[in-house]
Amino acid sequence: MKILVRPLSAESLGVRSISTYVETPDLRVLIDAGAALAPRDGLMPHPLEYKALNKARERIKYYADKSEIIVVSHYHFDHFSPFFNTIDARWTWCDKRVASDIYSNKIVYLKNTESSINFSQKERGFMFKKLLSKVTNKIIEADNKAFYYGGTTIQFSEPLYHGEEGSKLGYVLATIIRSRGLTFMHASDVQGPMSERTFKYIQAEKPDILVIGGPPTYLKSVYERDINNAKENLNRLVETTKLVILDHHLLRDVRSLDFVRKLNTKAKTFRNKVQTFAEYRGKKNLLLESKRKELYMKKEPDEEFLKWINLPPQIQAVTLPPV
Repeated sequence: MKILVRPLSAESLGVRSISTYVETPDLRVLIDAGAALAPRDGLMPHPLEYKALNKARERIKYYADKSEIIVVSHYHFDHFSPFFNTIDARWTWCDKRVASDIYSNKIVYLKNTESSINFSQKERGFMFKKLLSKVTNKIIEADNKAFYYGGTTIQFSEPLYHGEEGSKLGYVLATIIRSRGLTFMHASDVQGPMSERTFKYIQAEKPDILVIGGPPTYLKSVYERDINNAKENLNRLVETTKLVILDHHLLRDVRSLDFVRKLNTKAKTFRNKVQTFAEYRGKKNLLLESKRKELYMKKEPDEEFLKWINLPPQIQAVTLPPV
C-alpha cells in the first residue's frame, strides 16, 4: 500500500462536507472532520438529510478514532466540528461532546487564525483553537509548511482563495500527502479551482489523486465567468491527473451530474478518471439538498418532525430533530 484514500462524506452522499481519510504505511490522516446541512429554498432540511448527516457523523467519528492527525482546511462548519454550543445543533449535529470525541489526543494541523483569514472565520478559529487546546495533543498552524513521517510527507499549501481571486469568503489550505512515489491532494473549497493562481499551484504539485470541490453552479450570485473559469480549469486538470474525486459545492446542483459525466468522458481519453464521492464508494449519487422541494412533496415528513420544525428557534437550535 502506498496511499489509501477513503472519501467519507460529501454532497453526493447527502450532506455538505468533503471529509476524507488518507492512510499511508507511516500515517493515518483525517482531513476536514466536519459535516453540515443548511436552509434551501425556504425549507429546513428533509428528514432524509438528517439521517444522512447522522451517518456522516458516525463515519467521521470512526475514522477519527483510527487517525493520528486531523486537518482543518478552514473554519466553515462543514469542514470542522465545533465545540461551542452556541451554534445551532440542527445544522451540524455537533456539540462539545462530539467534537471532543473527534479531536481528543490528536495532532491537529489547522489554518492560521491570524493571517489570510476573513473576520467570521477568524472569530470561529480563535474560539475553536482555544477549546481544542483542552483536549488534544498538539496544535500546529500549518500554512505553507511540510512535515515528515518516515517515508511520508504531509505538506500544506499557502492560503488559497475560497473560490475566485479576492474572494470575500477568505482562504483555505490544500493538503498534499506523498508516499512511495505517489501524490495525493485535497483541495476542498477552491471551487474548481476558479482562481488561475490556485490552478497553477495544483498543476505544479502534479497530484496522482485529487479530491476537489467544484464550483457552486446552484448560486445565482456567482458570476458566470468564474463558473466558466472553474470548469475550464477542471477540464485541464483531468488531462494530467489519474483520478479526480470531484464533489462538494458542485453537487448542490442536480444538473452538475451531466458535467461530471462529460468530464469523465474526457478524462478517459487520457486514461484518467473522474468520480464523485458516492461513485468512488460504489454508491448511487444522493443529491438530497438539490432535491429538497421534491423530497417534501414525495416523502412528506411525519407529524413529530413537523412539530419540531415549528418549535421556537431558540428551542429548535438545541434540540436534535426526531428522525
